[in-house]
Amino acid sequence: MLQGEMVMKGSGSPAMPPMAPTDAKPETDVIDTRFGKVTVYRKNPILFPNGILGMPDRSEFCLTNFPSPKMARFKMLQSLEDDALSFITLPIDNNNPIFDAADLAQAAQELNIPAAELTVLLIVSVHRESSGVRLSVNARAPLLVNAMKRTAVQHVFASSKYNIRHMLAF
Repeated sequence: MLQGEMVMKGSGSPAMPPMAPTDAKPETDVIDTRFGKVTVYRKNPILFPNGILGMPDRSEFCLTNFPSPKMARFKMLQSLEDDALSFITLPIDNNNPIFDAADLAQAAQELNIPAAELTVLLIVSVHRESSGVRLSVNARAPLLVNAMKRTAVQHVFASSKYNIRHMLAF
């Protein structure tokens, strides 16, 4: 459990709105990533119309389980256009201690994402330090996903109250 950083529910996973209905048997593919083998679903991608910061030409991704059971609370955002491109993400509850609820609601409204369809993902960075491994998330630029439409935007908050390197505590 993340100590005081996230509102987690149930088995350590935040409540997430259901993703849009998919075909009964989506096309799957197992690929090797830098984190291990993962199964990707190519039929119903999450589309980032403007790409992700620094990668405007990569727009099709899928969310898949992280290959390590130790990191079950995390998800991988895997590019469907480049097998070598993936991000560790942390799904968080829409009501969480990182974001002011009003700021998150305003961002969702600006992006035309109904609150019931909003899923928030944070991109995770791994920092290897002499004291061990530490994790941070980019709270300044979360991924806001419309779970029903399967579209997403990396929203950059103008306010400096959200840190690019928001350290996680375990």
